[in-house]
Amino acid sequence: MTKPSDGSSPAPRPAIGAVVLTWRDRAQTRECVDRLLRSPHVARIVVVDNEADGRIASFFSADPRLSFHELASNTGFAVGVNTGMRDLLEDSAIERLLVINNDATLDPDDLAKLSDALDRDSSLGIVGPRIVTPEGRFFSAGGVLNRWTWSIRQPRSGERPDFLTWACVLLRRETISRAGMLDERFFMYWEDVEYGFRLADAEVGFAEVAEARLVHAVSSSHARAGSRVLAYASQAFRHFLTLRGGRTTAFGLARLATKAAVTALSGDVRGARYVLAGWRLGRHAPDPAYLAFEQLP
Repeated sequence: MTKPSDGSSPAPRPAIGAVVLTWRDRAQTRECVDRLLRSPHVARIVVVDNEADGRIASFFSADPRLSFHELASNTGFAVGVNTGMRDLLEDSAIERLLVINNDATLDPDDLAKLSDALDRDSSLGIVGPRIVTPEGRFFSAGGVLNRWTWSIRQPRSGERPDFLTWACVLLRRETISRAGMLDERFFMYWEDVEYGFRLADAEVGFAEVAEARLVHAVSSSHARAGSRVLAYASQAFRHFLTLRGGRTTAFGLARLATKAAVTALSGDVRGARYVLAGWRLGRHAPDPAYLAFEQLP
């Protein structure tokens, strides 16, 4: 709690509800949830299990703060996260929402630093921690998008990012009212970039809290998805171009075409086909996106 300057009792911290999305990964999800349960300010945790087998709850000790959503299909990132956030938003006691990857861990002190940042600056609607890998490499919570090459890089010192990665974000519930939920026409990738643009449109501030640290492992879900990841990435990028490409959309399309060609020339013909399949799906992205991906081999 932040102590007031007049010496009175500190105000209680806003209640936080957390969303943890998982897909075929029990061990890392349990570690993530166990760390969150150590925080007295986490009032609820919703674990959303994509392509559930009905056994997710059995991997956790019973806790009244913990609940589960089991989705029959692999609905992707945006649908899964939105499912958890909608659940939490129905609880009027929840004032802030934490979205965190299941392969990441956030200590209670670091969560408190994120919440303190929102307390200090009313213009901020969403914040994220500095990211560190288990090997000790540091990454910014944000990214800067080049509108000509469509590449993403780390912000330079003092540079404002265009978006925050949703590997871990803490947001006010009012932010959802102003900027909306994640776009479910993205299956995976680029939904956080697009959300950064929406935050700017809605004049909602966002920032990295450098003193807060998130330990983020490399997700095994990418390896399990195999070459389909190429379809997810190209579909998401093509949909993003439709929404935000503007005058430089042609450069983005050239980037996609180059990706398909390079993949094919490397000998990965199947991968190149997935790139092209994602491109086609992204031109007129279905809502939600996962329904179209269920038809891919």
